[in-house]
Order: sequence, then C-alpha cells, then structure tokens
Amino acid sequence: MSDPDRTRRRNPATPPVGGWGFGAAGIPTGFWVSLSAVLVVVAIVLLAVDYTGYGALLLVLGLAAVVNAIP
Repeated sequence: MSDPDRTRRRNPATPPVGGWGFGAAGIPTGFWVSLSAVLVVVAIVLLAVDYTGYGALLLVLGLAAVVNAIP
C-alpha cells in the first residue's frame, strides 16, 4: 500500500506563471469588431420582425463583443 503516486502531494490548480495563454486578449480585435457587427445586424433584423427577446439578447451580446475590441 505504499504506492508513490498516492503519497505525493497534489499541486493546487493555479494559472501558469505567465498567465493563461488564451482569453479575450488572445483573439484579434478584428474578430471582435466583425462578430459584434454580425450580432447587431441580426439583432436589428430580429427586432424588425417582432422577435424582441432574441433581438434584445443578440443586441446585448453584440455590445459585449464590442467591449472586447476596445484596447
């Protein structure tokens, strides 16, 4: 019962020293601008045909994507 794997202490889950390799900062700004443009256009179309819930949701998501494009 003296298995060396069982006696070793596990490391806590912490981010790497240099930070995470991928996140909102890892995606190019052009992607966020184009994504927000697509979301806002689809939101306007949905709001025009009285899909207010989905249209408002996509409008909020488009605005959230624009925030990631701001340096």
